[in-house]
Amino acid sequence: MTFGNELWLYALVIPFLGLLWSVVSKKRSQSKSGLPKAARAQASFSGISLSKGRSIETSKWFFYLGLTLVVIAMARPQWGEIERDMRKRSREVIIAMDLSKSMLAEDIKPNRLARAKIVVGSLLDNLAGESVGLIVFAGTAFLQSPMSPDYQILRGFLKDLNPSFIPQGGTNYEAMIETALDSFEQSDGMADRFLIVISDGESLDDSWKESVEELKQQNVKAICLGFGTTQGGLIPDGSGGYHKDDKGAVVLTKLEARTLQDLARQSDGVYKEANVWVDLAALIEETVKQGRAGETDAISEVFHVERYQYFLTPGLLFLLVSLYREFPSLPKARTISMRRAHG
Repeated sequence: MTFGNELWLYALVIPFLGLLWSVVSKKRSQSKSGLPKAARAQASFSGISLSKGRSIETSKWFFYLGLTLVVIAMARPQWGEIERDMRKRSREVIIAMDLSKSMLAEDIKPNRLARAKIVVGSLLDNLAGESVGLIVFAGTAFLQSPMSPDYQILRGFLKDLNPSFIPQGGTNYEAMIETALDSFEQSDGMADRFLIVISDGESLDDSWKESVEELKQQNVKAICLGFGTTQGGLIPDGSGGYHKDDKGAVVLTKLEARTLQDLARQSDGVYKEANVWVDLAALIEETVKQGRAGETDAISEVFHVERYQYFLTPGLLFLLVSLYREFPSLPKARTISMRRAHG
């Protein structure tokens, strides 16, 4: 026999001490009694009965026995084993969302960022059990939502994302990759890992390439989605006009696929253009075939069978019996007839 919560067994000292105290106090009361041979009576639901002078009342035995059984039940006794098939997900996904102002360009309708949110929302609808986190980046990067199988938190962040989250402009891939690596280090290294980069590819420099080797060491594959077109589009400034450069010229932003292609290739990942619909969930399925762990691992686990009910049920019954015997009853009214004595 094993116990699921052995600490409760220490509570067995309570009924033991209670029973010991009852024995001691009973002997002391008998030694002090001036009338040891006097009959004693007690009233309860069961009626009036003579009390045994030299023994503890039956109701107390019931109480302490019931209390002992309840304590054992709280310790969760277990014996016997059963085997169950479990399915363990073996994927970890971090979504890196580009929030630079160029993601507001409307060369993809309604705009690049809005389309990206729709694609990510579709991904979340098709996942079940994977741990998913969210990184936002522009001129810097930070972890918006740690990896978790609870997608509702991520959905709440997703709908409100916009470039104002990160005032520092630009697109810093190095900061994004370092943030992803820090997050993966806190998780299970045996899982298949995916870094989904959603961006238009415009990068400040190529310093991020020095971090790609560490992505491979941590078993991270980059799935890079390019949002935008080679023709490009203008960036709305929110006041009916368009963003301009330092010389006053309107900025035309185009998809820079080379950065995303290099990142995907160097990490043994995949690159796709998202100017048409991309089924991101299917893309992960396609990529995971190249991974070590695969989609899911079927495992069997052995569990001890809980047997607390065998102690809890009789324990509660004994406690109720002790309460029934201890609870005093009121004397019943009786009619006494008076007979006249004959002389």
